[in-house]
Amino acid sequence: MNFVNFMDRLFIHRNNPSILKFRLRLAQSYDFSANAWMTHLSRWISSSAIMGNVEELIFSINFPVRLPENLYCCEKLVALKLHGHIRFDNLQSVCFPSLKALHLEHLRMLNNTAIKVLLSGSPALEELELKMEGRDSRRSVHVCSLSLKRLIIRFICIFVPYDHRYRKKLTIDTPNLEFLELVDFASEELSMKRADSLLQADLCFGYQTDVFNVGIEEYANMVVQFYRQISGVKTLSLSNFNIQTLLGAAVYKFPCLGNLPTFRNLIHLEVRVGDAYVRILPEILQCCSGLEVFVLILDEDANYWNWCAPHSVPQCLSSCLQVIEYKVFQGESGETEMLEYFLSNALVLKKMTITYLTDFKTVEVDVLKRLSTCPKGSDACQIVLLPEHKRRFEVASMRRPSFFS
Repeated sequence: MNFVNFMDRLFIHRNNPSILKFRLRLAQSYDFSANAWMTHLSRWISSSAIMGNVEELIFSINFPVRLPENLYCCEKLVALKLHGHIRFDNLQSVCFPSLKALHLEHLRMLNNTAIKVLLSGSPALEELELKMEGRDSRRSVHVCSLSLKRLIIRFICIFVPYDHRYRKKLTIDTPNLEFLELVDFASEELSMKRADSLLQADLCFGYQTDVFNVGIEEYANMVVQFYRQISGVKTLSLSNFNIQTLLGAAVYKFPCLGNLPTFRNLIHLEVRVGDAYVRILPEILQCCSGLEVFVLILDEDANYWNWCAPHSVPQCLSSCLQVIEYKVFQGESGETEMLEYFLSNALVLKKMTITYLTDFKTVEVDVLKRLSTCPKGSDACQIVLLPEHKRRFEVASMRRPSFFS
């Protein structure tokens, strides 16, 4: 009650509508019912202090509650971030003419209908973050927006029994999108429409055995079709789950692997891969004819190497690849053989940076000695070795802010 009284004094008795940002986190319901909280929230949000000039609203509420209807008609609102148990079952219309950023995170009661209403009422929206758990009841999600430029989707699968009467689908229809981050372990069908403006894609999704209704061959074919839909990107990041799907298609000789697109504009490729998956790298590089920067990150739990030098050399190695970064080097002979392959066949390579796990100088000396004596396709190539702690410092400095920061 002390908190409620404080908020009442702050908002209800404030005549000057000058509050631009309002962030509220309610971790529990205390002695109030959900209806009581809805009454208080409605009173605060409806006050002139909020409805006047508010530009940013952030709500994180961990018990079921509906936000007042007038919240969805803020003409000057620029950023809206919602998290928790907020209900949308009666959401009929939205009017956010100035909204630029919309974040919907772990909203357990969010459905596709509410997503459509929110997007259709936000004609100026440029950034959307959508984070849900796989156990959510939604059957499909359709993200459709003409104005969207940045899209982050994270569907984390909680391994609970699926309803096998339907497949979960994700459809993205955003013709002006420039950046896509997609982490999806819940959707069994993915589709990307009108991606001509897409410049950067960060992808992490893969087949879930004993969970999905769709078969592995059909899923692999869908993944390849998805790559074809985004083949115009300039920067691409693939997780080990993406690589595992492609390797499975190669092992089982699925015809879809032969339909991999040529990434005609790709200049920067980052791949995170397990040691058993490196054999598929040459086929991926074959699809990147204009590649200039190749970043390869090895999973730290790798313990078995399966590198075999291909008979043919990808075009990018002989014509345009200038920078190779290899991270989490563990000192396996197969790793060094792979690096020697790149050094000997990359004819215009300028720099190879190797990040290794240990600080022991013997590793640095031995690797440098072996790589410096191997045949090189480019006399101008510089080899740089860095210990792992330096890389971790760089990663730490790039961490994204939390929900409330």
